[in-house]
Amino acid sequence: MNTADLKKNFRGQATYQITVKGKVAPDFMNRLNNLSVSHTESNDQILSTLTGEIEDQAALNGLLNVLFDHQYDVISVMKIRI
Repeated sequence: MNTADLKKNFRGQATYQITVKGKVAPDFMNRLNNLSVSHTESNDQILSTLTGEIEDQAALNGLLNVLFDHQYDVISVMKIRI
């Protein structure tokens, strides 16, 4: 991947799917980025999956920092659409 491709992928809006341990309240995420929240139970633990468009990598980093500040254990971060 060349430098131009890296810059293109690093900037700009994309849809992400972030999975964390624990139950994240939908109104909590709506205040941040209007992300949708779904919950699943696996091996006696609740996982929350946050899905939605995030403006750029800086906004993604900010969101991950907020989740960290609220002590959510991030399981995965996946870009699902550019």
